[in-house]
Amino acid sequence: MANFNTHLLGAAAASGVMSSTLLLTGLFSPLQGMLLWATGTLGGLLPDLDADTSPTLKGLFTALGILAAFICLFSLIQFALLAVWGMMAGIFIVIRFGALKLFAELTEHRGAFHSLLATATFGLGTAFLCWRFLHLSIDLSWAMGLMMSFGYLTHLILDECFAVNLSNLEFKQSFGTALKPVSLSNWWASLLFLACGLYFAWATPQPQRLDTALQTLLSHPERWISQPLARRV
Repeated sequence: MANFNTHLLGAAAASGVMSSTLLLTGLFSPLQGMLLWATGTLGGLLPDLDADTSPTLKGLFTALGILAAFICLFSLIQFALLAVWGMMAGIFIVIRFGALKLFAELTEHRGAFHSLLATATFGLGTAFLCWRFLHLSIDLSWAMGLMMSFGYLTHLILDECFAVNLSNLEFKQSFGTALKPVSLSNWWASLLFLACGLYFAWATPQPQRLDTALQTLLSHPERWISQPLARRV
């Protein structure tokens, strides 16, 4: 099993290649390319949300706790300062420790999060959220979703690569537990991923130019050598 640093470096390197390739479509600016790169790198860390001791899991619930605390701050300005501080601390503790413990109890490592179904769902969900709530263009939203799935898939591939003992040419016990279509042992989570993925696919409009631009890029490989990374005019 690859460790956190390996997943971080692997996702960052692979996402750098993919995001720079997307810049060749001419649809995105260099700043948007950096955003795409960051999204792919984040996607490379998300599958380990089902690991109870994962830094990604702890970091996520810490961030959620801080966000909820600040929402509490701006929502309860009619209360006294000490009372607001107490409620902020309380909601942070509930999310950071209580919700984290509940999530850890309901998930299993190498379960539904380590599957191709989760890969697609996270990508579709990213596209939907970027378009619906961040109000990004539909092409950029789909590119964000593509990068999320790409980074996520990089994590699963690295896990499978580290499940092979190259010195003895043997497969470790963990081989095949990451790069699987769905998790049958964690079936309820797989059903949830499926339902969410279908909704995101239905609710998100189709890209306007991204698919055509990618097809053109793939059909003209000479552009990979001669065309500069420039934004459309």
